[in-house]
Amino acid sequence: MILRSPTIAALLITSLAVPLAAQNFRGVVRDSTSHQPIAGAVVMLLDSAGALLGRNITNERGQFSVAFVRVARSMRVVRIGFLPRELRVRDSEAIDQPIDVVMVPFSAALAPVRIMDRSSCPQRGDRARTIALWEQARAGLLNTVVAREMSSMSVHRLVFQRTLDGHSDRISRFVVSADSTTNSTKTFDAAYSARDFVASGFSVDSGGTRFMFGPDADVLLDDAFALGYCFRLVPSPKNRPRQIGLAFSPSDPHPGRMDIDGTLWIDTAARALRDIEFRYIGTPPRWNEFHPGGSISFHEMNNGAVFVDHWYLRRLDATQTSVLDQKGTYGTTRTSMFAREDGGEVAHVVWPDGQAWNASLGSLRIQTVTPSGQPARGAEVLLPDTPYRGTADSSGTILIRDLLPGPYSLRIRDARMAELDVSIPTRVSFVAARDSTFRTTVRVSTAEEYVAGLCRKDRQWEANDSTFILGRVVTPEGEPVEDVKVSFATRMKGGQWSWLKWLYRTGSDGVFESCGKLFNAGQRVLIRVSRKGLADVDVERTIASKLTIAKLQVESRP
Repeated sequence: MILRSPTIAALLITSLAVPLAAQNFRGVVRDSTSHQPIAGAVVMLLDSAGALLGRNITNERGQFSVAFVRVARSMRVVRIGFLPRELRVRDSEAIDQPIDVVMVPFSAALAPVRIMDRSSCPQRGDRARTIALWEQARAGLLNTVVAREMSSMSVHRLVFQRTLDGHSDRISRFVVSADSTTNSTKTFDAAYSARDFVASGFSVDSGGTRFMFGPDADVLLDDAFALGYCFRLVPSPKNRPRQIGLAFSPSDPHPGRMDIDGTLWIDTAARALRDIEFRYIGTPPRWNEFHPGGSISFHEMNNGAVFVDHWYLRRLDATQTSVLDQKGTYGTTRTSMFAREDGGEVAHVVWPDGQAWNASLGSLRIQTVTPSGQPARGAEVLLPDTPYRGTADSSGTILIRDLLPGPYSLRIRDARMAELDVSIPTRVSFVAARDSTFRTTVRVSTAEEYVAGLCRKDRQWEANDSTFILGRVVTPEGEPVEDVKVSFATRMKGGQWSWLKWLYRTGSDGVFESCGKLFNAGQRVLIRVSRKGLADVDVERTIASKLTIAKLQVESRP
């Protein structure tokens, strides 16, 4: 069942630019009860056939101005929380006094609806109220579309990937990236159209990888979505006071096709969209215990413009490991399944008129000190797998802002180790929270201290050793290579290389080290990486007075 509305029919029609003199309709939209201006109302001018000529949204003073180039015959005004208003207009009004538009607060009992029954949807006694509320939700969604048409924005987004521990919500790995755009119209958008989703579902299998998707405002506004889904009202739970839910589910689910079943929540007091929660259906039975689904949240500015401020999609992932038998010859493959969440959050938005919005995020304040307890001026720190970095000021203080809520660890960056993409770990780990600052003090270790610690762990270092080597074996893509043999040779007087008996095998991070009196500063050393079935890789290095860095690149196994 759907409501045929000029609002929706005109939604995706774009006005064509023609070489005619543009005119403007301007005016104010007010609440019929309070007489206060209404921000965020969508004002549309239509011609005699109902085609869209132009549209805009009202500002915080309820004012609007809509430019058009053809003869306008009607004006339609929609705003979530109010009944739609349609007026006949005359061309002369484009140059006369501003038009006053009065809107009546929404009441399901007063809302006029036209219903088209769908035989595949259950016949419900509250379907008229349901469709009236759905039209209210669409008015709110339309605001997000028109707002981005009218004005681009500068957006700084934080995108994350959370790997969860099995069935739990405990985060085992947290990866964050950042991107900024200066002329953006969207903060979040769907990968496909509503017609594609209704026809094929909300997932795509590509190269053995299952990609999951979620809807955006354009998808929900499309008539194809309304035709492909059934709707019902959901009462508000205790954690959502003064909200009402509009649930949707596919009208014709297909076996084996992944679809979504969700609820759009509307704040009846604030007359605003809050968020969309959904779960994936049509998934393999085992997926259900991992709760695959997603969420999309909306934020409304004082001027009435609405945008998506954060979102996430939760899907299932798996790893495979081979387990050898007692003889180490035959193995079995074990598959471990876990949930993974991909999402993002808008940290900052700035509009051309200077209006701005900043998200509620966390902060980290670090006091860095040297081994002697003095401020570690110029010390650099980083949070692994994130863009968060900081350099200590003259007092040894570092402040890092805009932390997404989640778990972090802290590492020291030494410029000499940057080539290896290796940093020095600390004992600091914490969970960032919104509107909260985590404070800590960190003793800044040197790279030599870090390498010495690795050598002590591997029992290959003695006090007063004078030279250190730190290296890493990686693929051309920069991925670490595990379990390769690293050996060293020094040049004899005759020019030939003499191989030392000592060798090293890399761990999962591809790192190897050497601490000892085997080499002298200025001496040439040959470092070899050996793997069964592949050619050796050699690299020469001159031993530095303190720390020598060696990066060896090897081809991936075929």
